[in-house]
Amino acid sequence: MNAITMKKPLSLSLAALFGALFFAAALPIRADTHVDVGVSVGFRLPHGAVEVHVGRDRYYEHRGVYYRQGPHGYYVVRAPRGIIVRELPPRYVRIVIGSRVYFRYGDVYYERAHGGGYVVVDAPAVAARELPPASVDDGYQSVWVGETEYKFHDGQFFKSTPEGMVWVPAPLGAITRTLPADSRSVWHEEIEYFECDDVYFRKTPDGYKVVEAPWKK
Repeated sequence: MNAITMKKPLSLSLAALFGALFFAAALPIRADTHVDVGVSVGFRLPHGAVEVHVGRDRYYEHRGVYYRQGPHGYYVVRAPRGIIVRELPPRYVRIVIGSRVYFRYGDVYYERAHGGGYVVVDAPAVAARELPPASVDDGYQSVWVGETEYKFHDGQFFKSTPEGMVWVPAPLGAITRTLPADSRSVWHEEIEYFECDDVYFRKTPDGYKVVEAPWKK
């Protein structure tokens, strides 16, 4: 009798568990608007990267740079055609060709998406002949900290690896020639700093130096 009474609650519990798992699997998966993912080797996404999709392919976008997960972390990839983003990257260029309006950032072209946002499209055929090349400022700056070289691009730092460019946290002491376009002035104890995506810069005779948040000193 005891054996029978013990099995019945267990069967009910298992049924409830499988039912809950089935229900969870049926729920729609939504892209997270705040991605802060880390992997064991330390290659992670920039703070604030947004998950975007083309079909079943998953990418991440941050400030006009696209990433995809590889065997050892997240790597910079070409902007995938058909990807839709909610906002354009900073310092984009508006281009009108005939009746069509494009938004160019570097070598990536966007058009307004029908449902809202902006979709990555092929470069217009006329672009290669008549449009000026992307500004030198859209390229990567080479920045050295000691014997380590970093690449700086619109507020973000990268390192070259055999498998491609990977994003890295801003290295303290790095000096860049320019500030990100959307950096903001922050004053602390009568000293001006510049902040962008939680990275702080201070102006020096050689450029803009990455420093700790002033209140952490």
